[in-house]
Amino acid sequence: MVRLELDQVVMRRMKEDDIEMVKALVKITMPRSTGVLGSSRPYWDYVGSSYRGTQDETLQNPYCRISGKTPVTKNPRCRTGSKDKEMSTKKITTEREQAAGQVWVADCKGEILGCIFREGGTRAGIRKICRLVTGCWYRREGLGRLLVQSLEQRERETGAHRMYAHVPYPSKVGEAFFKKLGYQHIAEGTDEESDDDMKLETPERGFLGYPLTKVFYKDL
Repeated sequence: MVRLELDQVVMRRMKEDDIEMVKALVKITMPRSTGVLGSSRPYWDYVGSSYRGTQDETLQNPYCRISGKTPVTKNPRCRTGSKDKEMSTKKITTEREQAAGQVWVADCKGEILGCIFREGGTRAGIRKICRLVTGCWYRREGLGRLLVQSLEQRERETGAHRMYAHVPYPSKVGEAFFKKLGYQHIAEGTDEESDDDMKLETPERGFLGYPLTKVFYKDL
C-alpha cells in the first residue's frame, strides 16, 4: 500500500458534484440504520450543506507549511449525482444552509479519501462533529487526525470555545481516537459536575432507549 502524503491533501467544503462520492464513502463505513449519529435528524441534508462558492473554501493543512509543497489538484474522478442535481434547481435558503451543517472532504489529486460532518450551529460557541469517515485504505495514516484538528482550528478562529464529538457506542477505536486528540468522555450520571451546556449534549438513542453514541467534548 502506498503511504499517503498528507501534504498533498486538500480539505475543502463538499460541493454538489461530490455528493454521490461522499454517500458511497459513508455507506461502506456506517450502517444506514444508524441515521446521522449525534443528531435527531434521520438523514443528512446533503444538498443544503453543499458549498456554492466560486472558489473552494478550505481548511489549513499544516503539513503543506512544513514541507513547503503545494498540493497537486486534479479534476475529481467519476462524479455522478443526477438525483441531487434535480434537487439543486430549488433555491437553497440561508436558513436551510445554516440548519444543514457542513461537510468537509479530504481531496487528494481528485479522489475523496475521507470526510467530516459538522452539524449546523444551534448554540453559540458550540460546534459538533456527528460523523468522521476515512476510506479503509487510508486509516492509521493520520488523515482523521488532520481533518479533526484542522476543523478545530477553523472553528476556534470563528469564535467556538467547545467541540463535541459523537462516537458510535460500540466503537473502541473511535473512543481511543478522540481521547488521543484531547477529548473527554461525558459519562452518564455526572450531571452535578457538568456545566449547563454539557447537560444539553446527550447521546443519541435508538430502539427502547438504548444509546447509539457516546459523547466526547474538548474545550478549544
